[in-house]
Amino acid sequence: MEKSEPRELLPAGPARAFALGFLVVKLALLASAAIFMDEAYYWLWGQHPGLSYFDHPPLVAWVQGVSGALFGWTTLGVRLPVVLSLVGTLFVLSAIARLLTPERAEAGFWLSALIYLGTPIYFATTGFALPDHLLALFGLASLYGFCRFSGEWRQDAPRGWFWLYFGAFCLGLSVLSKYNGALIGVGFALMILATPAFRPLLKSPHLYLAAGLSLAMQAPVLAWNLQNGWASFGFIVGGRRGLPEFGDLSGLTGYLLTIIVFLSPFLLWPALRFVGARKRPAGEHPGTRLLACVAAVSTLTWLVASLFTDILFHWNLVGYLALVPVLGLWIRRRWVLLAHLAYTGVLAMLAMVNYVLLPILAMVSQADQTSGWSYGWQDVGARVAELQRAHDARFIAATDYALASPLAFALGDRDVTSLSPATEQFDFWFDGAAHAGQDAILIADRWRPLLDETRALFTEIVEIEQVGVSRFGVDVTNYRIYLGRGFRGAPASPALP
Repeated sequence: MEKSEPRELLPAGPARAFALGFLVVKLALLASAAIFMDEAYYWLWGQHPGLSYFDHPPLVAWVQGVSGALFGWTTLGVRLPVVLSLVGTLFVLSAIARLLTPERAEAGFWLSALIYLGTPIYFATTGFALPDHLLALFGLASLYGFCRFSGEWRQDAPRGWFWLYFGAFCLGLSVLSKYNGALIGVGFALMILATPAFRPLLKSPHLYLAAGLSLAMQAPVLAWNLQNGWASFGFIVGGRRGLPEFGDLSGLTGYLLTIIVFLSPFLLWPALRFVGARKRPAGEHPGTRLLACVAAVSTLTWLVASLFTDILFHWNLVGYLALVPVLGLWIRRRWVLLAHLAYTGVLAMLAMVNYVLLPILAMVSQADQTSGWSYGWQDVGARVAELQRAHDARFIAATDYALASPLAFALGDRDVTSLSPATEQFDFWFDGAAHAGQDAILIADRWRPLLDETRALFTEIVEIEQVGVSRFGVDVTNYRIYLGRGFRGAPASPALP
C-alpha cells in the first residue's frame, strides 16, 4: 500500500502558513472568549487543593491551582496553562516527525501540526482549560516514548530502556489528566502481544517495572477514592445515564456521527486505511504499529460502550491523538486535505462568532445552554453580590455546577456552591451543617431550574428578581435570583461514604 509523502501532499511552506493561521485563530479564541462553565468548574477545583476529585483525576486542578496562585482569578490565570501545553504539544509533534520521517522531518512536522491545529476534535478539546489539553500533551509524549523504544529495542540487543520508562512516566501523567489515558497503555500492551518481534519483552522485568511506575503515579487518585467510598471510580463506571433499553442503537449512531463530524468527513477514510492496513508499508517505523493499536483500542472501546450509554465526542481523544502524527501520510489527494481545512476553518469561525460575539442559535430562536452560559456572568455576579449584601445572605448557591462555577469565577469567590440533587465535586467540600439556619442567594435558569429537592433544603424560597442577558439587542438567556431562608443543611450525597 502506497503512502502520500508529506512534500507531495503539501510542501512545508504552505503547511506552515495554514498551521500558523489556525494557531492565530486558536489563540484569539483563548484570549477573547469568556471563561467556559467547565473551565470555571476545574478552576474551583484548583482553589480547593486535594489528592483527587470526583469527575476526573487531579492534574488539571493542580495545574490550575498553581496558575491561580501566580496570576490570580483572571483569564490569563485560567488559560495560560493551555498555551504552555500547546507549545509543549507542538514540540512533541516535532520530535515524533523526526522519529517517524527523519528524511523529511520539517515537512512531516508542519503537516502533523496542521492536522492537530486544523481538525475539529483537537481544536475543540484543546482550546479551553479542560483536562483534555493535558491529556493531549502527555498522551502524545507517552506515544513518542513508546514509539522510540519500539524502534530501538531488539531481542538480541536490548536497549532503549530509558524511552520505555519515559513513555511510562508520561502515561502516568496522561492518566492523572483523564482516566481514558490508560488506553495508551492498553494499546502498547496489544502491540507487544500482537507483534512476534516484541513478545520477548514479556520476559523482561523492565516492562513490569515501567507498568508499576505508571500505576504508582496514580496513588493520589487511589487514596482519594479510598477516603471517599470509591466515588470517582463509581461515577466513571456506573454514574453515566444508560440507554433507555437494551438494543437501543441511538448511542452507537450518535458515536459514529461524532467521529464523522469532529474528525471530519475528509479524514475518515485516511484514518480507516491507516488503522485497518493488513500490511504495514515497507520502511515504516515500528512505532506506527503502536499508533494503529492505540487508535483501534480506544475507538473500539468506546464503540462497545456506545451500545450501553451515550458517548461524548471527546471521550475517544486518545484514539484521535494516535492519528495525529500519521494522518497526513495517508491522505492521497491534496484536495482532500484542503477540503478538510476549509471544513475546519468554517467551524472555527462559527465557534468564534458563537463564543465571542453572540450565540448563533439566539439569532434564529433561542441560545443552546452551553453557548448561553458563556455570556453575562460579570453583570449577573455584580447583581448577586448586591442582593447578598441587601438581604444579609450568608452564602451564595446555584442549582447546578454549570451555574455555580462561572458565577463563582465572576465573583472571585471559591465558596459559591451548587445545591444540585446530582452528585458534584461541590458535595465534597461544602459543609452543609456549618450553614444550617443561614439565608442564601440562589440562582437558576431555564436549563437548570429550581427543583423541589433544592426547595426542600430551605424553610422558604422567594424569587427576588430576574436578570436578562442580551448581546447586540438579541436575548441570550435569563437568570432567576432567589432568596432562600433558613437553610436546613444539605443532605449527604448518595455518592459520599
